Amino acid sequence: MPEIPKKPTQFGDVAPHYDLLMEGVPYAAWILYLRQLLSVWKTTPRTVLDLACGTGNVTELLHEEGYDVVGVDIAEGMIAQARDKAKEKGLLIPYYIQDAAELNLEKRRFDLCVSLFDSLNYILEPKRLQMAFERVYAHLNKGGLFIFDLNTDFALQNQFFDQDNISSSEPLKYDWRSTYYPKTNRCKIDMQFAYAMESGEVVQFKEVHWQYAYSTEQIVEMLTSAGFSLYETYQAYTLRSPSATADRIFYMAKKTG
Repeated sequence: MPEIPKKPTQFGDVAPHYDLLMEGVPYAAWILYLRQLLSVWKTTPRTVLDLACGTGNVTELLHEEGYDVVGVDIAEGMIAQARDKAKEKGLLIPYYIQDAAELNLEKRRFDLCVSLFDSLNYILEPKRLQMAFERVYAHLNKGGLFIFDLNTDFALQNQFFDQDNISSSEPLKYDWRSTYYPKTNRCKIDMQFAYAMESGEVVQFKEVHWQYAYSTEQIVEMLTSAGFSLYETYQAYTLRSPSATADRIFYMAKKTG
């Protein structure tokens, strides 16, 4: 297995193009699904932490829903984009550059923490993910919920990341190829990009992303160790229990103590 760089290349050069890359993502549908999950758990939060918020697309939608929302991400370039968009739209959304495993918003506490789009798969060390869960727990009010989704080992082993749009007419073209290393539960995704500028110049760059395939058993054990006493798993975008071939699982955990 190739060595993982100490300073990851992910979400660096792609940050200014991220919203274009994710243009086809149905963000509004994800918000509707969040509403559904909150309804099942009979919870009406007022304050929300969007952990690993990226460029703030979900954060902005949560703000539009009327929540008092804060965004946090480890990638400086992504937060820079989020802040620029908020300023341009006149949105008073605080954004912070922080590592989830070292989350510290001082005395801020939230009714809900969300971390979407398999963001937590990017934490490659189980010990660090355990720390992240503990920091989320510390930042939740009593009765607060933690909702997040993870790519499954089934998805990463079966190369669900492999995709491209080379034959399209989009200004941002990409070609992604993944390699799974079963001995370490890690997946390496080599991403090639080419962006056609208005001047006609084509800028090419690449990023290498890594994800860790966590099992449900691992996650439940970590949530319990962090202090969460109630939790549930769902096949993505449904209220069903995950199947053996689920590619994405949503987790919900509650702080009852």
